[in-house]
Amino acid sequence: MVDKPELPAVSWRCTVCERGDGPFAPSGRCLSCESSVDIPTTAEDGSLRQIGEVASLVGLSLRTVRHYEDSGLVLPAARTQGGFRLYDGQAVDRLRLIMKMKPLGFTLEEMRILIETRSRLAAGGLSEADEQELQGRLAMFTAAATEKVAQLAEQLGIAESFVTQLQDDVRRFGDTPA
Repeated sequence: MVDKPELPAVSWRCTVCERGDGPFAPSGRCLSCESSVDIPTTAEDGSLRQIGEVASLVGLSLRTVRHYEDSGLVLPAARTQGGFRLYDGQAVDRLRLIMKMKPLGFTLEEMRILIETRSRLAAGGLSEADEQELQGRLAMFTAAATEKVAQLAEQLGIAESFVTQLQDDVRRFGDTPA
């Protein structure tokens, strides 16, 4: 299990009874008056999204998003007072990157290394030696991804040939009465 940093609590307030300290249900309803709770949920303006919205946005299940969180690949930017995950745009971008790596067969550890490499390079402020090491690591991932794409292209060619063969069989045997 990966150590998780302490995340700031985000306060929410019930829109009816004005309670800001809970209790709140996972559905985002105030348990005191049953009304909806004012929770930040959109990332367009830099605010946060709940896990369900993030999962839907990137095309993953809640369970998969939680799995990537448990693996340390993505972390929520904050948690509500009730402990619900809230993700920022950076987390959404990471999940989209993970979805691009997954079909290429990268392991969770390889994904973690690549995400860390890209993050450190983007942050800048590295020594020349560290920057060269990270650029070398990035080049290795590029070569590995290129090779995996070539393998997938070969497999796709085989699959397309098989489909063509089946289509020929349908045309050839389709006119024969049963």
